[in-house]
Amino acid sequence: MVLLFLSFSINLSAECRNPLTEEQKIESLILSVQKLDGVFIRNGEEHGAKEAAEHLRYKLNSAKKSIFAPDPKDWTAKLFIEKVASKSFLSGEVYKIKLKDGKTVTSQSWLEVELKKINDSCK
Repeated sequence: MVLLFLSFSINLSAECRNPLTEEQKIESLILSVQKLDGVFIRNGEEHGAKEAAEHLRYKLNSAKKSIFAPDPKDWTAKLFIEKVASKSFLSGEVYKIKLKDGKTVTSQSWLEVELKKINDSCK
């Protein structure tokens, strides 16, 4: 049992020495959406978690190719949340998430909480 604990502690230490890149954080956020136990609301229509994650990946790839976007290597998880995952490019309508308990929150606030969890996981 002590050996198992030591092994777990060593693994956590190794992870903290190699913090996630911004690209890995963005992918983690998209995976969080994909595993969402709720509904993603885009332009007033409800979408499943997998479909929402696919849409965010598509938007991210499109945004990175835009002449108005920062260089792809300069993208951060925070920028992804603000520019891609929080509202519609076309309508400007804010994305929302309806949680299993019925509570509705903006995707931006939900993703900011998820990003905090990611960032805090090595502290």
